[in-house]
Amino acid sequence: MIIPTFLSVQYTEKDGYLTSEMQLYNDELNNTLRNGLSDNGWTLPEVTSAELDLIIALPADQQMPNGTIWYVSDKPPLTPLNELVVKMDDGTGTASVYYKLTKSAYP
Repeated sequence: MIIPTFLSVQYTEKDGYLTSEMQLYNDELNNTLRNGLSDNGWTLPEVTSAELDLIIALPADQQMPNGTIWYVSDKPPLTPLNELVVKMDDGTGTASVYYKLTKSAYP
């Protein structure tokens, strides 16, 4: 989910209502959140395996926290891939590992 970047513009008109720029920003933000987070489920960020490799290689101060999850999807001509990957503590409390979640039919 890509959260829209906050705009540094006048927030309200003289009458107290939002400016048109801020109305559009709030509409975009609300739609992004509504489409990604709901009581019906959360939409995971979809990345390719190459994009996930770049995320994993980020400097330590830009790493995602434990519990972060991605839907990894590669399409032909690459080998087709559809997996869930989660970053979790390895059980030692000192290192994080990226785990693939196994597939089995629900329920």
